[in-house]
Amino acid sequence: MLPINKTRIAKNTAALYFRMLLTMLIAFYTLRVVMNVLGVEDYGTYVTISGAVLMFGFLSGTMATASQRFFAMELGVENHVKLKQLFSINVLIFIGLAILIFILAETVGLWYFLKIMKIPPDRMEAAVWVYQFAIFTFMVSIITTPYLAIITAREKLTVYAYLSVLEVVFKLAILYVLIYTSMDKLKLYAVLLFAVQILISAAYITYSTLKFPECKVKYYWNKAMFKEVFGFAGWNVIGVLAMTARSYGITLLLNAFFGVIINAARGAALLVYSALNQFAHNFFTAVRPQLIKSYSIDPEDKSGEMMKLVFQSSKFCYYLILVLSLPILIETRSILDIWLKGIVPEYTVIFTRLIIINAIIESLANPFIASIQATGRIKMYQIVTGSIILLNLPVSYLFLKLGFPPQSTMYISIAITIIAHLSRIYFMNKMLKMNILNYVKYVILPILGVTILVLVLPLLFYYNFSASFWRIAGVATLTVVSSAFIVYYIGLTKSERETLKMFVLKKMKRK
Repeated sequence: MLPINKTRIAKNTAALYFRMLLTMLIAFYTLRVVMNVLGVEDYGTYVTISGAVLMFGFLSGTMATASQRFFAMELGVENHVKLKQLFSINVLIFIGLAILIFILAETVGLWYFLKIMKIPPDRMEAAVWVYQFAIFTFMVSIITTPYLAIITAREKLTVYAYLSVLEVVFKLAILYVLIYTSMDKLKLYAVLLFAVQILISAAYITYSTLKFPECKVKYYWNKAMFKEVFGFAGWNVIGVLAMTARSYGITLLLNAFFGVIINAARGAALLVYSALNQFAHNFFTAVRPQLIKSYSIDPEDKSGEMMKLVFQSSKFCYYLILVLSLPILIETRSILDIWLKGIVPEYTVIFTRLIIINAIIESLANPFIASIQATGRIKMYQIVTGSIILLNLPVSYLFLKLGFPPQSTMYISIAITIIAHLSRIYFMNKMLKMNILNYVKYVILPILGVTILVLVLPLLFYYNFSASFWRIAGVATLTVVSSAFIVYYIGLTKSERETLKMFVLKKMKRK
C-alpha cells in the first residue's frame, strides 16, 4: 500500500489556501468595481453570455477529469514511458476539442445567442463582442488543460497557486483600465480577459514543458490508449454535463424567463459559491492524487488507509466550508450592502443564502467522486448520479413555467444535491465496500453535531445587536472561535486530534 504523504498534502493545501484567500479577496473586490463600472445591466449581460459559452465546457471538463486520473495512475506505478505517451495523446485530444467547441459555439451557440437570449437591443453589438471573445478565451483554456492536469498529478500545486494569484492580479489591473477609458467598457472587458488568458496559459505550458520530460510533446498515436482514455471519459461526460447544466443551464433558463437583471443577482451569488467551493476544492486538490495513487498500488486496499483518508477529507472539507460560510449565511444582507456599496440586485440575498447551503452539502462529495473515478468502473455511477443531477434543468423549467419565483431553482438544486449524495453513498458501498454505518458514525453524526452547536453563539449575537460592521465582525469571530473548540473536541476522533496536534507542534518547532 502506498503511504499517504500527509506532509505533502499539508504543504500543497497551504499553498492553495494562500492562493485562494488572495484570489477570493481580489475577486470580490473585482465584482464590486465591475458592477459599478459596467452597471447592473451590462454585468448581467456578461454573466449570461459567458454562461452560454461555458455550457460547452462539459466536453473539456470530462477530458480534464480523465487526464488527471490517468496521469496520477501512471505516476503511482512509475510508468514514465506510458505517461509521456498519454500526455501526447491528451494534447491532441484537447486541440481537437477546442476546434469542436468552436464549431458548436459558432453554430448552435450562436443561434441560441441571437434567437433565444434576452439581450437589451441597444447592447447587442457589445454582446456580440463579448460572445466571440468568450469563445476565444475558452478555447485557449481548453488547450492548457493537459498541462494543468500534469501539474496536479505531480502535486506541484505551489506553481498553480502562484500563477493563479498572478492571473487575478492581471484581472485587477483590467479594472483600472476600465475606470479610466472612454471606450465601450463591456467590449474592452472581454478583450482584456482574453489577453490575460493567453499570458497565463503560456506560463503554464512553458513551466510544464521545461520542468516535466513527458510534456515535451511529440506526435504519438495509439488507438488502444485513445480508446482507454475516451472510454473512461465517455461515461464521465454524463456527470460533467449534469454539473454544467445545473450551473450554467439554470443561468440561461433564468435569462429566458426574467432577463439579464436576474443574471446579475445570480452572478453575484455564484461568485460567493465559487469562493466557498474553492476552499473545499483546494483542500481536495492536494488529497486527490494521494487517493488515486494509493488505489493504483493496492486496489483492494486491505489496510483501509484509503477509506480513512476518504472519511477524514470528507469531514475536513465540510468543516472548512461550514466555518467560512456561516458568517455570510447569517449576515448576507449586511455583507452584500457593504460589498456592493448598496447596488444589490433583487434576489441576490436569497440566491446567496440558498447557494451557500447547497455548497455546504456538496462539500461532502469530492472524496467520493475521486474514489469512484479511481476504480475506472464509472458507467453505472455516472448514469445514475449524472441523471439525478441533470434533473435540475427540466424540474426548474417546469416550476418556472408554472409561475414559481426565481429562487425555486435553488430549492430544487438543494433537494437534488442531497439525493445525488445518497446515490454516491450507495456506489461507494458497492464498488469500494465502504461501510455505510461507519460513514454515518464517523462522518455524518459528527458533522451534524458540529453544525448545530456552531450555530448557537453566532445566532445569539446576531439577534441581540443591531446591524453594523461590528456585528458582522462579532458573528465571524464567534463562529471561528467556537467552531475551533467544537470541531476539535466533537468533530474529530481521538486519532485525528493526535495527528492534528503533532502537525501543529512540528510546524511550531520549525519556526
